[in-house]
Formats: sequence, structure tokens, C-alpha cells
Amino acid sequence: MSKYNATKVIVTPDGTLFEAWLVEKYELDVQGILFDSKMEGEYYQELLLKKKYGEIKDFSCQPKFVLQEQPKITYIADFLITDLDGSKRVIDIKGVETSTFMVKLKLFQALYPTFHIEILIKKRGEFVPLEQVKKEKAARKRARNKLLNQAEGKMKNDRNSWNGNEIHGNQKRGRR
Repeated sequence: MSKYNATKVIVTPDGTLFEAWLVEKYELDVQGILFDSKMEGEYYQELLLKKKYGEIKDFSCQPKFVLQEQPKITYIADFLITDLDGSKRVIDIKGVETSTFMVKLKLFQALYPTFHIEILIKKRGEFVPLEQVKKEKAARKRARNKLLNQAEGKMKNDRNSWNGNEIHGNQKRGRR
């Protein structure tokens, strides 16, 4: 396990994914690229297919960007993709968004404005932009809160009408 409990994986040149701990346990001779998480390895597999089918021009793993010289601060992204039109995209696969990453992201965007950066997470078996997931989550939360507020309002109305009947009922009993 690496940090954040991610399972390290090895992806061979043909795109086969092996969990690193199994390779070590059984002392297998597996040659390939080591990734810090299974999600990164799976995205690498997707990139291999996209390159094979001509959807992207090229890609590289673990590109390093210097954000500051003194003290030296570097940002190592997960992938750098060159699209068919020659434009470049930086891809970062995230399971957890840390405060350190957020600071480095802001520095990166300020220093490298020509690069488009995409932060992806895996949801329901496919890679989607983190911003999209955040928007969907916020929309679900708003809808849930709206329903809760409606239910609470209905419960208040029911309580008030019930309390009103109760009071009238007691008053009637007291008069007898």
C-alpha cells in the first residue's frame, strides 16, 4: 500500500495490470511501469488504447514541472497527453484531494497557463472530471436539503394542527 491506502500496480507494455504486492509475494518477473494507484494504472491502460486507435498523438508518464527554484518545489503530474492537434494536457488522477495538491495546482496554473490540466476520478467504472463530480454532489445535496425542508415544514404543519385539536379537545373536556 502507498499513501492514502492506494494499491501500487505494475502495467506491462501490452497493458496487463498486476498488483505490485502479488508480484513481490510470488516473486514474479514482471517488467512494466510502476504506478502509485490502481486508478493510475487503469488510466494508463486507457491511454495505450487511445494511442493505438489514433485518438491521441502521444503521452508520457510522470512529467515533472518546477514550480519554484528556492526552495525547490516540483509538481509531478500523472500524465502529459499530446492531442492530435499538438495541444498538450496534464492529467492528474485523484482519489483524495489534499491541501498540498491544491497549493501546487494554483502555482502550476499561474506558471504554466498554456497547459490545460484535468483532474480525473474514477466513478462507476469510468474516468470523469472531478469538477463534474463536485457539481453533481452539490446538486444532490441541494435536492436532498430541499426535500428535508419540505418534510420538516409538513411535519410542523401537522404538529401545529394536531396541537390545535388537542387544545380544543382538552378545553371541551374541561367544560363538562
